[in-house]
Amino acid sequence: MSTQSRKDAVRRLYKALEAGDLDAADELFTPDFVTSEGAHQNVIGPQGFKDAVRQVHAAYTGPTFEILDMVAEDDQVMVRWRMRAIHSGDLMGMAATGRQVSMEAFALFRFKGDRISERHAVIDRLGLLQQLQAEAG
Repeated sequence: MSTQSRKDAVRRLYKALEAGDLDAADELFTPDFVTSEGAHQNVIGPQGFKDAVRQVHAAYTGPTFEILDMVAEDDQVMVRWRMRAIHSGDLMGMAATGRQVSMEAFALFRFKGDRISERHAVIDRLGLLQQLQAEAG
Protein backbone atom coordinates (compact mmCIF):
# COMPACT_ATOMS: atom_id res chain seq x y z
CA MET A 1 0.00 0.00 0.00
CA SER A 2 1.39 3.41 -0.94
CA THR A 3 1.60 6.36 1.41
CA GLN A 4 -1.02 8.09 -0.76
CA SER A 5 -3.37 5.11 -0.32
CA ARG A 6 -2.85 5.27 3.45
CA LYS A 7 -3.64 8.99 3.44
CA ASP A 8 -6.78 8.28 1.42
CA ALA A 9 -7.82 5.64 3.99
CA VAL A 10 -7.43 8.15 6.83
CA ARG A 11 -9.47 10.73 4.89
CA ARG A 12 -12.14 8.08 4.40
CA LEU A 13 -12.07 7.38 8.14
CA TYR A 14 -12.86 11.01 9.00
CA LYS A 15 -15.64 11.14 6.39
CA ALA A 16 -17.11 7.96 7.93
CA LEU A 17 -16.86 9.45 11.42
CA GLU A 18 -18.56 12.62 10.23
CA ALA A 19 -21.37 10.67 8.53
CA GLY A 20 -21.82 8.13 11.32
CA ASP A 21 -20.90 5.33 8.89
CA LEU A 22 -20.29 2.37 11.20
CA ASP A 23 -19.67 -0.14 8.39
CA ALA A 24 -16.45 1.61 7.37
CA ALA A 25 -14.78 0.33 10.56
CA ASP A 26 -14.86 -3.27 9.30
CA GLU A 27 -13.08 -2.22 6.11
CA LEU A 28 -10.56 0.24 7.59
CA PHE A 29 -9.33 -1.45 10.78
CA THR A 30 -7.50 -4.64 11.61
CA PRO A 31 -9.38 -6.98 14.00
CA ASP A 32 -6.83 -6.15 16.72
CA PHE A 33 -6.98 -2.37 16.12
CA VAL A 34 -6.22 -0.30 19.21
CA THR A 35 -6.52 3.42 19.85
CA SER A 36 -5.47 5.42 22.85
CA GLU A 37 -6.10 8.96 23.93
CA GLY A 38 -4.74 8.53 27.43
CA ALA A 39 -6.15 6.68 30.41
CA HIS A 40 -9.70 7.93 29.86
CA GLN A 41 -10.31 6.36 26.44
CA ASN A 42 -8.94 3.23 24.87
CA VAL A 43 -10.78 1.61 21.99
CA ILE A 44 -10.13 -1.91 20.78
CA GLY A 45 -11.19 -3.44 17.46
CA PRO A 46 -13.63 -2.24 14.81
CA GLN A 47 -16.52 -2.61 17.31
CA GLY A 48 -14.79 -0.23 19.71
CA PHE A 49 -14.57 2.34 16.93
CA LYS A 50 -18.25 1.86 16.12
CA ASP A 51 -19.10 2.53 19.76
CA ALA A 52 -16.95 5.69 19.69
CA VAL A 53 -18.76 6.92 16.56
CA ARG A 54 -22.08 6.39 18.32
CA GLN A 55 -20.81 8.44 21.29
CA VAL A 56 -19.74 11.30 19.02
CA HIS A 57 -23.14 11.41 17.33
CA ALA A 58 -24.97 11.13 20.68
CA ALA A 59 -23.06 14.14 22.08
CA TYR A 60 -22.98 16.33 18.97
CA THR A 61 -25.27 17.39 16.15
CA GLY A 62 -23.71 17.83 12.72
CA PRO A 63 -20.07 17.06 13.50
CA THR A 64 -17.70 18.08 10.71
CA PHE A 65 -14.04 17.12 10.55
CA GLU A 66 -11.53 19.25 8.71
CA ILE A 67 -8.09 17.81 8.08
CA LEU A 68 -5.70 20.70 8.64
CA ASP A 69 -2.43 18.84 8.00
CA MET A 70 -1.49 15.32 6.97
CA VAL A 71 1.95 13.75 6.65
CA ALA A 72 2.72 10.13 5.77
CA GLU A 73 5.87 8.06 5.89
CA ASP A 74 6.29 4.30 5.65
CA ASP A 75 3.39 2.68 7.54
CA GLN A 76 2.33 5.82 9.46
CA VAL A 77 0.06 8.80 8.82
CA MET A 78 -0.03 11.85 11.10
CA VAL A 79 -3.07 14.14 11.02
CA ARG A 80 -3.96 17.44 12.64
CA TRP A 81 -7.70 17.93 12.51
CA ARG A 82 -10.50 20.21 13.70
CA MET A 83 -14.02 19.16 14.58
CA ARG A 84 -16.93 21.59 14.69
CA ALA A 85 -20.36 20.63 15.99
CA ILE A 86 -23.29 21.60 18.19
CA HIS A 87 -23.11 20.13 21.71
CA SER A 88 -26.55 18.51 21.82
CA GLY A 89 -26.15 15.52 24.16
CA ASP A 90 -24.36 14.29 27.27
CA LEU A 91 -20.60 14.70 27.02
CA MET A 92 -18.17 13.77 29.80
CA GLY A 93 -21.05 14.03 32.28
CA MET A 94 -22.10 17.46 31.03
CA ALA A 95 -25.65 17.98 29.78
CA ALA A 96 -26.20 19.47 26.34
CA THR A 97 -25.45 23.19 26.13
CA GLY A 98 -26.59 23.80 22.55
CA ARG A 99 -23.30 25.59 21.94
CA GLN A 100 -21.28 25.50 18.76
CA VAL A 101 -17.89 24.02 19.67
CA SER A 102 -14.58 23.54 17.92
CA MET A 103 -11.88 21.10 18.96
CA GLU A 104 -8.45 20.29 17.50
CA ALA A 105 -6.29 17.20 17.78
CA PHE A 106 -3.27 15.34 16.50
CA ALA A 107 -3.57 11.66 15.62
CA LEU A 108 -0.94 9.16 14.50
CA PHE A 109 -2.19 6.14 12.55
CA ARG A 110 -0.12 3.00 11.99
CA PHE A 111 -1.03 0.51 9.27
CA LYS A 112 -0.58 -3.23 8.93
CA GLY A 113 -0.94 -3.94 5.24
CA ASP A 114 -3.91 -1.96 3.96
CA ARG A 115 -5.69 -1.50 7.30
CA ILE A 116 -5.24 0.75 10.32
CA SER A 117 -3.85 -1.17 13.28
CA GLU A 118 -3.15 1.64 15.76
CA ARG A 119 -4.23 5.19 16.49
CA HIS A 120 -2.66 7.42 19.12
CA ALA A 121 -4.26 10.82 19.65
CA VAL A 122 -3.82 14.00 21.64
CA ILE A 123 -7.06 15.97 21.77
CA ASP A 124 -7.58 19.46 23.19
CA ARG A 125 -10.30 18.45 25.64
CA LEU A 126 -9.44 21.33 27.97
CA GLY A 127 -10.23 23.82 25.19
CA LEU A 128 -13.50 21.98 24.57
CA LEU A 129 -14.40 22.05 28.27
CA GLN A 130 -13.67 25.78 28.42
CA GLN A 131 -16.06 26.37 25.51
CA LEU A 132 -18.79 24.32 27.20
CA GLN A 133 -18.37 26.04 30.57
CA ALA A 134 -18.04 29.59 29.23
CA GLU A 135 -20.62 32.06 30.44
CA ALA A 136 -23.32 32.69 27.84
CA GLY A 137 -22.85 36.17 26.58
